[in-house]
Amino acid sequence: MSEQSTDRPLVFSVVEDDGENVTIEISEEDYQRDLAAGIDEDAILKPGRYKMKRGGFLARHPELA
Repeated sequence: MSEQSTDRPLVFSVVEDDGENVTIEISEEDYQRDLAAGIDEDAILKPGRYKMKRGGFLARHPELA
């Protein structure tokens, strides 16, 4: 007996990207599609805009560069 997979790629739109910072947007439609696919509400981003910093690992650990 196999369970149905609920693995889905994160679907988003890039609103702004300056190479270091990026702003993405999750639409209500994409959010509802993930819920309908059976993905747990706690495992997906809510609709809206999210600001993130790209990379940063080497900035925090310059000894590894």
